[in-house]
Amino acid sequence: MTDQLDLRLGEYTPAVERAVRELLTSAPEHAGLYEMIRYHLGWSEAPDTEPQDGGKRLRSALCLLVAETAGGDWRSALPAAAAVELVHNFSLIHDDIEDVSQFRRHRETVWAKWGEAQALNAGDALLIISHQALFETDPRLSADVAVAAYRILSAACRALCEGQYLDLLWEGGPTVALDAYLGMVERKTARLFACAAELGALCGGAAMVHQEGFSQFARALGMAFQVADDILGVWSPQSETGKPEALDIVTRKKALPATLALGSPDSPRVRRFQEIFDLPRSLDPAEAGEAIQLLDELGIRAQASAYLAGFRAEALGHLDQVAPGSPGQPLRDLIEEALPAV
Repeated sequence: MTDQLDLRLGEYTPAVERAVRELLTSAPEHAGLYEMIRYHLGWSEAPDTEPQDGGKRLRSALCLLVAETAGGDWRSALPAAAAVELVHNFSLIHDDIEDVSQFRRHRETVWAKWGEAQALNAGDALLIISHQALFETDPRLSADVAVAAYRILSAACRALCEGQYLDLLWEGGPTVALDAYLGMVERKTARLFACAAELGALCGGAAMVHQEGFSQFARALGMAFQVADDILGVWSPQSETGKPEALDIVTRKKALPATLALGSPDSPRVRRFQEIFDLPRSLDPAEAGEAIQLLDELGIRAQASAYLAGFRAEALGHLDQVAPGSPGQPLRDLIEEALPAV
């Protein structure tokens, strides 16, 4: 991380945390609900402590950085940044339930600790509070900007749910076409990145054409981010992901590596991979190891990395259009920070 980006994030992250904490102040009789939310966000039980492991806060940082890059005061976008951060965390709580994931960020997920029903309630509360953030976080947005932001955020939430629907729909089915998979990722992951950047540009006072340009930049960044996550879901050790090793293979998840393999030209390796992925259960260690070996022999990691490079280049191209030269450098640095080495 560059010194310039580090300084900015050093301001942004505590400001977003303070805004979110103020929104989550609860009455004592509802303390249990907010305890689950605080736990998920990485906070200890003490209300005055800093987050321990609450994730990168990448989307809220993107929102504030775009606001500043667009020529505005990043503080003007705090309501939007808090809203995006809460939407993202709502989606994670529900994702963990739907994916039956017992661990996130090296510890138990909310549903594993409190049960599915209460985890659903905590996620729902986060989604509602995210929309309140647009109207109740200081500095307050003007009425026109708040309504426009509400529409952008709501559209992203709807797209996110559509993407998750498709992801779950395809779990038990046969192969998924690559274009269909990428369309799902655009809804489930990239649209919230685009939303964060568009909200930042809106709050930063950017013209409509620049709002769209920043949105397209962040959409491509979100696609690259998901592709990188898909690669890590197969080939990264647990120490890096906080989840069991090769979880996407063990659970037969049709992420990009599996989608590429299942869509490859017919061969004995492809047929064997299909046989393994057709098993009606999670894979045992030997089966998962064989599946990964088949992916390696088919050259799938290199293919997935090529998609990552393509989306990264697309993001940089859009950024060069709306923030060429030094004004866009912090966002270029953010791309490097957001996309892990795979």
